[in-house]
Amino acid sequence: VTQERAERTWDFQRLTPLSSFEIAAGKFLGAPVFAWFLFACLLTAALLSLAFSPSVYGDFLSRYALGLSVALLSMAAGLLASAYDETGGSGMGHLSGPLVGLAGAVTLNSAFRYADSMGRLNPQLVTFYGQDLGPVSSVLFLAATFLAFGAWAFLGARYRIGRDLLERKRAWRLPAFLVFLAWYITGFEHAAPRTASLPLTALILPGLAAYMASFLSCEQREYWRRWLAGENPERRLDDAPAWLKGSVPMIGIAVVLYLVYGLGALDAVKAQGRLYLLLPLFLLRDLMFLQWCRFSASRRPEMMALAYLALAYALPLIILLPTKMTGVLPAFVPYANGSLGAAANFAGPLAQVLVMGYLLRAKIKAALN
Repeated sequence: VTQERAERTWDFQRLTPLSSFEIAAGKFLGAPVFAWFLFACLLTAALLSLAFSPSVYGDFLSRYALGLSVALLSMAAGLLASAYDETGGSGMGHLSGPLVGLAGAVTLNSAFRYADSMGRLNPQLVTFYGQDLGPVSSVLFLAATFLAFGAWAFLGARYRIGRDLLERKRAWRLPAFLVFLAWYITGFEHAAPRTASLPLTALILPGLAAYMASFLSCEQREYWRRWLAGENPERRLDDAPAWLKGSVPMIGIAVVLYLVYGLGALDAVKAQGRLYLLLPLFLLRDLMFLQWCRFSASRRPEMMALAYLALAYALPLIILLPTKMTGVLPAFVPYANGSLGAAANFAGPLAQVLVMGYLLRAKIKAALN
């Protein structure tokens, strides 16, 4: 889809008599047709080997259930990312492909390792909000959730391909997904505070989703001019920039997680609770810098923002860690220093957010006047 956007053939396909579901299904099933062919060829050999060793059918079924569900989720996530990519093949759309593939490969490897643990004496069972699942239920639960997320991503791509820009109430899709993702991940880490750790993944994964959504959108000067000049308040909410729809719920998610887990944590990990407030500050700073780059004269603002943000996180680590100057790390990277007070941990990122907000406001006024 990203390649077709670059070749200016994507909009032509949307004008055909095909429905949005048919277009999305064609991309979903037709693009990886060679992979489906390889799978069909290897499945025959797998079934033949299973016939000679029927004792491993449990491992066979668990591996294929998890493998297929992860593969479908990765394909749907790639379709969703390409459907929302408005950069015209300038780099971010092509970069999202390897990122989705890397995430899918890591998830697939973890799923296979989990399937292997089912055959051991002490299998690693799923615990979701204190509910212990059995070996079969654990595999079915993971496979079902992978398929549910994949269906969610496919429907999101279908809406985008179809009449997404004409729909109302679409402003709540990204916030609702981020809140649900945080709730889902928290279920696996619900017992983390009792094991001297905090459920930070429940904040990190929604943050990554907000990053992807913000970088794939292309809301430059003309978009902001139309959005700010909108006469219908309801339509203005629907057309809100993606980085606003991602950063606002992230702040709410962080506050809820901090109140539930950070305040009552053990003294040994209480300093980690500050990360619930540090991570949204850095996220907000990065997304405001991304929007600032879009108002600049750069031909590829998303790639420019990504390069500068990578340097902003890498250089402090390269310079400060060898010199043991960890006391100033919270000002540059999401790092909670337990030897410093809360004000010292939050002063640096909060100051950067305020400065970046002022610069972005000035840039918007200069660009739209």
